[in-house]
Amino acid sequence: MPGESLTHVAADDVVQPFQIDRADVRGRLVRLGAALDGVLSGHGYPDAVASLLGELVVVAVATAGAFKFQGMLSLQTSSDGAVPLMIAEYRAAPENEGPARLRGYARYDAAKVAAALRDGDPKQSAMERLLGKGSLAFTVESGPGADRYQGITALDGPTIVESVHAYFRQSDQLDAAIRVDVGRVARISNGTGSNSAWRAGGVLIQRMPSRAYPERDDEEWRRVLALVGSSGRLDLLDPKVTARDMLRHLFPEDDLRAYQPLQVEARCRCSRDRVDMVLRSFPASEIADMVVDGEVTVTCEFCNSHYRFSPKELNL
Repeated sequence: MPGESLTHVAADDVVQPFQIDRADVRGRLVRLGAALDGVLSGHGYPDAVASLLGELVVVAVATAGAFKFQGMLSLQTSSDGAVPLMIAEYRAAPENEGPARLRGYARYDAAKVAAALRDGDPKQSAMERLLGKGSLAFTVESGPGADRYQGITALDGPTIVESVHAYFRQSDQLDAAIRVDVGRVARISNGTGSNSAWRAGGVLIQRMPSRAYPERDDEEWRRVLALVGSSGRLDLLDPKVTARDMLRHLFPEDDLRAYQPLQVEARCRCSRDRVDMVLRSFPASEIADMVVDGEVTVTCEFCNSHYRFSPKELNL
């Protein structure tokens, strides 16, 4: 690809913003390795559940830039199926210093998941079988004093991405499309744990108004859409394919303008101090009812961390 604009593209756990001037398109390439594996591997999710949550995480990371904020974006599915709740949260680093932070969580019924995958309609996708009917909510919190934005769309179609596309179509602010792939790839075994790890890749493209050549806007947009759709699943997941090479592969005839990449990591917001503060907000009688085997134990749903407090620490 001509030009010198892709010389500083990071390798992994990265969001790479880019722009195609010829097509009046801006985009974000997402490559997640250890960060996604950190979100998914700590809960022992069934693979089908982990894959759905991974898709939601990538969508959150990719769409965060489209909202142009420096706060937190969360996506939440609420539905009537075997997986009634999933949450993916992307939080920008304060003052853009350090990696952005990811966390995610899926609530599921293991028996219902197994039954849905075993006995469900084979013509339905994993999302349709496991989530059922429900909604997908986008929530943006830009920071203290800023308005909180929320948009909701129905869970409609075979994938979460299809539901996101429906949200884009109904939005006046987002003329965009997204491609996401999630899967396991082999890793070098150290004798412990699994010999595979979760990875994901995603590309979001967003059309900008074309002032100079409005008549060619649709043509160029369709061309870029086709290029994104033609990429192979293994290309997006292959850890040996760098973000730079992926962009060149996706858009072989375009000059790309790449911007400062953003690193991401799996990091939860929970802490012992936060949990202590929440516990102290309850009446003493309710806290006393939480004591089991001489202590109060609180488990974070996101990262599975356990916090234990003695009655004395809670002034009981």
